[in-house]
Amino acid sequence: MRRWRNVLLLLSACLFLMQAGAALALTVEDLHGAKIELRVNYDMRVRRAEGDFSTTMDVLWRMSVSDGKISGSVTRTVTTPRGPRTRSHQMNGAIGQPKQAATGSGHALWILEGDKLTLLRTFETGGLKAEITINGSSCTVRAPLVREQGAGNTKRSDSVVGGSVEVLSARQTSGSCRISR
Repeated sequence: MRRWRNVLLLLSACLFLMQAGAALALTVEDLHGAKIELRVNYDMRVRRAEGDFSTTMDVLWRMSVSDGKISGSVTRTVTTPRGPRTRSHQMNGAIGQPKQAATGSGHALWILEGDKLTLLRTFETGGLKAEITINGSSCTVRAPLVREQGAGNTKRSDSVVGGSVEVLSARQTSGSCRISR
């Protein structure tokens, strides 16, 4: 009896791992026709020509996936000492193909691995790693700004209000993700 229980437990564990493994292996075809909307909020401390100040930033990505290509828009809204400011731009890319970023300098690369669609985006210094974890019809997002080792703070030449900005600190405070077909 004990032997059969062990066999059943082993078979159950194998079945669970096979199902989990199958669920984790997304393909480009799985994402075809997907519409993904991400919203990520940050608390930040930045430095601009007028000095250092605390701010919040809300980033909204709206994108569609078709034949391994990603297209859509990015809208960033920041609070400034003079009130909220918003800037939008179009984005496009192909999974697995690096390209020059649409705004500012730097590069972007979309990677599909396991259950994650990841955007790696470099700036003048530092970058962004946006990880979209997809589980069937639901998703989550984690998108930290990252420092470049040995290069100091993250710097962008295309701030929402124009000109360059140095990110002294940034913490993602929330993130939401919706996926539809």
